[in-house]
Amino acid sequence: MEKTTALGIAVLCGAAMLLSAAGAAAGAVPPILAAAVLVLAFPAGTIALFVWWSAGEGEEDIPFLGY
Repeated sequence: MEKTTALGIAVLCGAAMLLSAAGAAAGAVPPILAAAVLVLAFPAGTIALFVWWSAGEGEEDIPFLGY
């Protein structure tokens, strides 16, 4: 995965979390749907941010993240 792709995924997950929380606060989105978006987007965004942080600028492999 390229560094820009990982950053794009992290930004997309962050935007989804912000929009779902704002929609739930405004009453436009059911709270259970907002909670589902937060539960799914937070781990994906966190992992994408870690991959972006640890990725180099060149064509090197991304280090193994472990389990």
